[in-house]
Amino acid sequence: MRNEIKWLEAIAPDMVDVFLKRFSVLRSVALMAPIGRRALAAHLNMSERVLRTHTDMLRKLGMIQSSPAGMMLTSEGQAALTGLSAMVDSMLELQQSERELAQILNIDRCFIVSGDSDRQDRVLDGMGTILNDTLAKLLPEGNNVIVVMGGNTMAQVAKEFSPELSNKRQLTFVPGRGGMGQSLAMQANTVCSIMAERTHGESQSMYVPEKLSQKSYQPLLEEPSVQLVLGLIKQSNVVIHGIGRADEMAERREVDPKILHLLKDKNAVGEAFGCFYNQQGEIVYRVPRIGLQFERINSIDHVFAVAGGHTKAQAIRSYMNLAPQQTYLVTDEGAANLILKK
Repeated sequence: MRNEIKWLEAIAPDMVDVFLKRFSVLRSVALMAPIGRRALAAHLNMSERVLRTHTDMLRKLGMIQSSPAGMMLTSEGQAALTGLSAMVDSMLELQQSERELAQILNIDRCFIVSGDSDRQDRVLDGMGTILNDTLAKLLPEGNNVIVVMGGNTMAQVAKEFSPELSNKRQLTFVPGRGGMGQSLAMQANTVCSIMAERTHGESQSMYVPEKLSQKSYQPLLEEPSVQLVLGLIKQSNVVIHGIGRADEMAERREVDPKILHLLKDKNAVGEAFGCFYNQQGEIVYRVPRIGLQFERINSIDHVFAVAGGHTKAQAIRSYMNLAPQQTYLVTDEGAANLILKK
């Protein structure tokens, strides 16, 4: 039920808002009947003009009736109240959890999808749908340059992007980094290509290895194809990234044994944007690389962090000590419930 509610809110937020307001009118009338409009407006902290709009519609629908003593529910109104209470309670509980999580993490918004992606692969589908629908609501018309990082989560959510995202928009997806290990499917170049294909947008690629020696770094910066991507990154207004556990990401990046020892010694718990950080959100090691640098995200309009699963709860919680205020977190109950309990 929670996933369906989130999709409904993502697709038709105005409809959900109207529904919840009218339901609150029904519930308040049921508790306080008979009640006049002025007293009801004060109770709901709503102007009499706005309340009149809702009560007039509910009266036309046969949900409430008026008498000289005030308003009360009809049998149809009572049936609707009873039938919808469980769904509304679930909606309000989820919204409250999302608000609490955003407050704890000190970011703009959180979305929580039902389930635990560590145990149920399809939870990532729901996270991808929420990401796609939220982008459709937030992105301005015209040109949008979207920087995308790599990783398993990014590869999965990319499959849920839809052509509707390009309505009145020109989307360009660019990788925030070069290759990562040997898995082509998880590389940022591949994720960008999938997102562009799904949305009928465009994508650019950056063919540079993520593990670079100091000697090879500067010549690659001067390559025209690399300069093109770096120029687009500077123009970007959106970034989409994952959050990884430090141990898993160190293994995936095949870090030098000396660096691995450093990460353990410094108690690294997570990684994002090539930065390994500890529980307090202090960066303890940075992977030298070409692409989006961590400091750049502070000036990007929309930052989406997509990560879930109970095993990532600590990595997510600690990363938010680094995250910019304008971050939107898309996560699942597996991670959110653990963070909320602390």
